[in-house]
Amino acid sequence: MLGFLGLTSLEELVRHYPTDRTFPSLPLAGEGMTEREVLAELRGLAAKNAGSSKVVVFRGAGAYDHFIPEAVHALVGRGEFLTSYTPYQPEASQGLLQAIFEFQTAISRLFGMDLSNASLYDGATAAAEACLVAVRHTGRSILLVSEGMDPSVIEVIRTYTEGLGVRLRLVPLTEGRTRIETLREHLSSEVAGFLGAIPTFWGTVEDFSGFREALSAEGALFLLHANPHALALLRTPGEWGADLATGEGQPLGISLSAGGPYLGLMTASRTFMRKIPGRLVGQTVDQEGRRAYVLTLQAREQHIRREKANSNICSNETLLSIAATIYLSLLGPRGLYEAAAASHQNAMTLRRGLGEIPGIRLLHEGVPHFHEFAVDLPMDARTFSHNLLERGYLGGLPLSGPGRGENRMLWCATEIRTDEEIRGVLAAAKEILAGGNRR
Repeated sequence: MLGFLGLTSLEELVRHYPTDRTFPSLPLAGEGMTEREVLAELRGLAAKNAGSSKVVVFRGAGAYDHFIPEAVHALVGRGEFLTSYTPYQPEASQGLLQAIFEFQTAISRLFGMDLSNASLYDGATAAAEACLVAVRHTGRSILLVSEGMDPSVIEVIRTYTEGLGVRLRLVPLTEGRTRIETLREHLSSEVAGFLGAIPTFWGTVEDFSGFREALSAEGALFLLHANPHALALLRTPGEWGADLATGEGQPLGISLSAGGPYLGLMTASRTFMRKIPGRLVGQTVDQEGRRAYVLTLQAREQHIRREKANSNICSNETLLSIAATIYLSLLGPRGLYEAAAASHQNAMTLRRGLGEIPGIRLLHEGVPHFHEFAVDLPMDARTFSHNLLERGYLGGLPLSGPGRGENRMLWCATEIRTDEEIRGVLAAAKEILAGGNRR
């Protein structure tokens, strides 16, 4: 390779890379180890992790500790599902294709949209792909993104778009919500679309009344990124009139698992059926008139027309989409509603309790929330979090940065939290703020 490039060394190949970003040569950790020694070492390292089985979790910010029925793990672990094979041959893959079709049906109904694809890598990349659809469809170069989006999702969108000359502009929040007057101030004939969140990163519930009409008047698309659990309680993207809607599928029966793998959800109105990325499974009949499932509209995809494909995504998260399908089937509409309602109730109980502790200030008062909320503490949030962890509680996520200070924290409570656990974390918070172990 070096010869083909006209280079003589690896150093010459990477000479443009900043020297302060490179790693020095690292010595080997020690002599070789036997298999038994390696296992003992790894178990010792793993034992240091404080997972949800060891601590009581009151943290979310994109990773949510929901109850997962054991049947989900049992069924998704079947050998027929544990494959990375993409079902290009329908005659050999009817079972897997039907499972994906059922997933698409469930997600499109949950989001209130016309169709869903077979999955994308995760929620952040799904949101980024939706933004690219808006750019391609309109031929415009400005994307408006609500400041209420998860900051990590915004960064992924920025990574996807900045090399294409797309300009990302954040629409600020007012008391935890995006006001339509603020949106109108940012609209122009160069705007491809606006991306909003259901709910926001701060847990607040937006009112998108009039957004569809304002965006359509300027020829821009309306995009929404939703927590699927919240859609059991809140208005769906379809009800708000969204053109495309995405989400992170982790709350639908997928374990926390140290940050992944997760599940990207993408739904769309029928107008964008040929423009969204990823696999689409369709239902048809075979030559004998029997119901059959196939990968359809494949000309959109990179394995057919690589240079003209809607996206370069190749594999997807089929195993996790099947887990989500099983989860939704087991809970049913009523069960999902009850889980979402219990999450909301627990979060509001926790919020009221924290608001009664001297020194803690609740943010976004008077604004509806789903199952997350932010507070300002009278001490450093990281120190507070460390002290809570010592007492067996993974408290809210410490938030710091411009305009936030060092004392802000984002809390979450799901349906699995008990009244006893909520009382326990409130008592621990009072003790810490009263001077116990503040270090």
